[in-house]
Amino acid sequence: MANNLAPQKRELTEKQEIFVDTLLQNGGNVTAAMSVAGYKPNSRQWLVRSVKDEILNRTEHLLALNSARAAQRIISTIDDDGTEPRAEIKLKAAESLLNRVGLGRKDTVQHNVTALHGVVLLPTKKPVQEVVVNQQEVE
Repeated sequence: MANNLAPQKRELTEKQEIFVDTLLQNGGNVTAAMSVAGYKPNSRQWLVRSVKDEILNRTEHLLALNSARAAQRIISTIDDDGTEPRAEIKLKAAESLLNRVGLGRKDTVQHNVTALHGVVLLPTKKPVQEVVVNQQEVE
């Protein structure tokens, strides 16, 4: 039995493929990518909304591909003698990329909680009394 609850991957049209490819190649310039793919400027919101999942999927893969470079940057910083320009900025960028793909520093939060447990004593319940309504009083 097929799992009907699994999300179905939507096939993109040829124009949508060109748009997404161009968008990732040009560094995220939506207007230029729309022009290359042949879309009119007023279709921007519809287009981005319709290919959002594909953009996110490809961006995730792009980050994963570059994680090896980021790891190498961190390793090369160990031996850096301080002469490389902007080494600190490059190191922070590498750390940020590794954090985004899940390979960075793991932040942990330590919670120290003191729970005060008190006992509340309640008085005993009064027994339930029956109430009899006289039929003549109700009418």
